[in-house]
Amino acid sequence: MSEQMVRLEAVGYNPEWAAFVARAEVAEGPVRLVYPVQFRAPLTAEFAFVVRGLMDCARHLHRSGRADLRLRRVSDRPAPAWAA
Repeated sequence: MSEQMVRLEAVGYNPEWAAFVARAEVAEGPVRLVYPVQFRAPLTAEFAFVVRGLMDCARHLHRSGRADLRLRRVSDRPAPAWAA
């Protein structure tokens, strides 16, 4: 099983849902998929806690294969070396 790299984009807070929202790009080998993710936490939550929650949500959606919405990114260039 290959390692999944996750990068978060457009992180924001939705006060109506009391949740942080983001686009999460998951790279597994040459395949790059983007998922909309959300993580319920108060606005005063620690940043590391929020990031970990958003990344766990993205990994769960990717592994489960049951995401309602996802975007496949096509690139001629190799995927960047992100921190895991």
